[in-house]
Amino acid sequence: MSKNFSNNKILIENIPSAENIIMSGIEKKYINIMIFNRFLWCIISLIGCIISIKYIGFVEQFSYIIYISTLILWAVIFSLTGISFKRKKYVFRDHDLMYSSGVIFTSTVLIPYNRIQHLAIHQGFLSRVFDLASLQFYTAGGSYTDISIKGLTKMDAEMWKEFVSAKIEKIKK
Repeated sequence: MSKNFSNNKILIENIPSAENIIMSGIEKKYINIMIFNRFLWCIISLIGCIISIKYIGFVEQFSYIIYISTLILWAVIFSLTGISFKRKKYVFRDHDLMYSSGVIFTSTVLIPYNRIQHLAIHQGFLSRVFDLASLQFYTAGGSYTDISIKGLTKMDAEMWKEFVSAKIEKIKK
């Protein structure tokens, strides 16, 4: 063991707080895609309600309850969409990236650049219409630590991909 070895005590008040980090929100245009996806889900669920009431005999007596509960569920889904949109945040730092999301329970994932194995940019049909993309990070930790930052502009996603790729290359050298 070397003579310069030290093992200093770290106090909890000296640890930087994640709450003090200023994170960026996703593009405002992405809420249009979120609302469209919820609307599509609502239409499919309405069709399912109509079919079940029409073709399943005993369900017909509960049709009003089914329709009212479906409307209430839709109201909850659409109100939570706005909250979900506001809580999707990210930040790229010198050695890692953080992504936070969630509605009732907020999840914050911190990924050091040396754990990233692969990056990919994805664009669906609606994302192309709004010139948005998602940046997917695949890590050595498995699917639980993989994150996808949805709602970035295509140009921002490409720039962040290049930035992180350069960081990863620098680490490997």
